[in-house]
Amino acid sequence: MSKFCVKLAGKLLRSQRGAVAVLTALAFTAMLGFAAIVVDVGLLYFNRVELANLADAAALAGVQDLPDDAAAARASALDYAARNGRSGDAVTVEIIDNHSVAVQATRPVELFFARVFGLNSSTVQAAAKAAVRPLSAATGVVPFGVVWNDFVFGQTYELKEGGGSGTSGNYGALALRARGGSTYCDNVKYGYNSTLRVGDWVETETGNMSGPTSEGVNYRIGLDPHATFATVQKGSPRIVILPVLASLDVNGRGEVQIVGFAAFFLEGVHGSGKDNYVTGKFMKMYMPGEAADSAGDYGLRNIALVQ
Repeated sequence: MSKFCVKLAGKLLRSQRGAVAVLTALAFTAMLGFAAIVVDVGLLYFNRVELANLADAAALAGVQDLPDDAAAARASALDYAARNGRSGDAVTVEIIDNHSVAVQATRPVELFFARVFGLNSSTVQAAAKAAVRPLSAATGVVPFGVVWNDFVFGQTYELKEGGGSGTSGNYGALALRARGGSTYCDNVKYGYNSTLRVGDWVETETGNMSGPTSEGVNYRIGLDPHATFATVQKGSPRIVILPVLASLDVNGRGEVQIVGFAAFFLEGVHGSGKDNYVTGKFMKMYMPGEAADSAGDYGLRNIALVQ
């Protein structure tokens, strides 16, 4: 009886050893598969994020040439992708309506553990779209209203007219927030501290406002006296944002409508007394802020990713 029990125990032990070997093999295969998933999925995710960042940046690089030069926009986007991407990246660029840049990018990725299962590589994709639109709102505007006259980049224009050149007593000065020389002067110095939007109506300030104009303009110039049109930095008080008006043809004090915004490099105030006037060079700039395709495009634009 005891011999029989010993033989039976030996058979059971050998059977368990075989089962353990099978289970071990299955567990190892499962662990290998899990490792393949973790490592290779992580690798794909990393490359997908990197490629998406590349597409975003390439679209933003290209859109800065719009709407003026579609060919340059495409070249800029492709150049950025080529300089900052990886070997094997395939990038295509499409210019849409001269106002947006669409970038499509693909990248082959060599896999590691997945090769055990016959999968040597995979492909990740990314897409981005950046658009340029005119600003539809601005904060900190200076109270000189201008009427659009096909301004040319870098050319000098009168931002507030002198005596005798205005329309029915209006010379481009605006009453923002309140009437009077003190408020007007503060707005020239510091910019109007509320937001104006396309479609808003603002009140004109009658008369030349000679003293407040000179004080405000000279204050701004004194904060950055050595700046020039070629060297001025963003944020300089010499860069002024002005409302573009549909018309200044109103009698005396009246309301005029804002149709857009434009930027100028403030050159100075000239003349004296009722004859003084303000000049500035027309600029084209990109700024953060509210933007809309429906707003008038007067050189002050916003660029942003829209996809």
